Amino acid sequence: MGIEDFMDEGQEIKTKRDEVLLIDFHNLAMRNLFAQPYDPTDVSFLGFRIAMLMSIRKLARDFKPNRIIFCREAHDRNWRSDVYEEYKVNRIAARASSTVDFEAFFPVNDSFVQGLKDSMKNCQFLTVPHLEADDLIASIVMNKPEWNITLVSTDKDFYQLHTHRNFKQYDPIKNEFVAVMNPDAALAEKIVRGDRSDNIPPLKKGVGQKTFAKIYSEGLQDWVTTNFLQEAFDRNTQLISFKAIPLEYQKQVKDAVDSFQPGDFDARSFYNFVISGGMGGFLDKINDFINIIKDVK
Repeated sequence: MGIEDFMDEGQEIKTKRDEVLLIDFHNLAMRNLFAQPYDPTDVSFLGFRIAMLMSIRKLARDFKPNRIIFCREAHDRNWRSDVYEEYKVNRIAARASSTVDFEAFFPVNDSFVQGLKDSMKNCQFLTVPHLEADDLIASIVMNKPEWNITLVSTDKDFYQLHTHRNFKQYDPIKNEFVAVMNPDAALAEKIVRGDRSDNIPPLKKGVGQKTFAKIYSEGLQDWVTTNFLQEAFDRNTQLISFKAIPLEYQKQVKDAVDSFQPGDFDARSFYNFVISGGMGGFLDKINDFINIIKDVK
């Protein structure tokens, strides 16, 4: 006699869903980088590296995922730059005017990530050519409905993903889950008003939150048509809506996730990584970190 003999007709066996933690790595890194008091003598960004370890430890402890994916930007040209040449060109000037020496920081950060990868072999560090972390995260959410996904990020770009029942977003600054009442309206507002941080222009100057709310309630498409903004609307939609991510890129993300074979957490390698990196200030937390992360599969 099998289990099917005890099931009603049409009843399905419920299987435990994977609890997946997605970490927007750049978002987490910038938060920890700028949380450190400015110290021009900290050329190795030691405070940043220890803060990152503390953050990863806390997230794994609080959410107890059985899978962690660190989503990182690719270093090459993003596909959106072929849609709009000026996409994110403002980032260069912003970094040049910052108190942080980004030319020194990025190699340190890459070395830090490599050290994590060498020891945290049970976690995936995901990059795909021509894609940002946003593309990776959105593709996973859209193509893995069988997963329970928690994203750690303060980025409002992800508000549009709140239409997916498998998705939750956690704001690590407010220490609370993000609530989005109308994800479609959030996406439409960003398309209309643009995104200054990504150098995406608004469809029309002078449209604030209240003006957008009125436009949206009265009919967005009519407003676009009346103001001859269809071309700009289509451009911004392609740049901002995750549904516009080309299917071949979505498939590359899914294939990379599906083909990942987790190994065992290498405690010895992690210990050496902490010591050789001068992160002695983390030694009192190292055993706790190892015990938390080693159970992730």
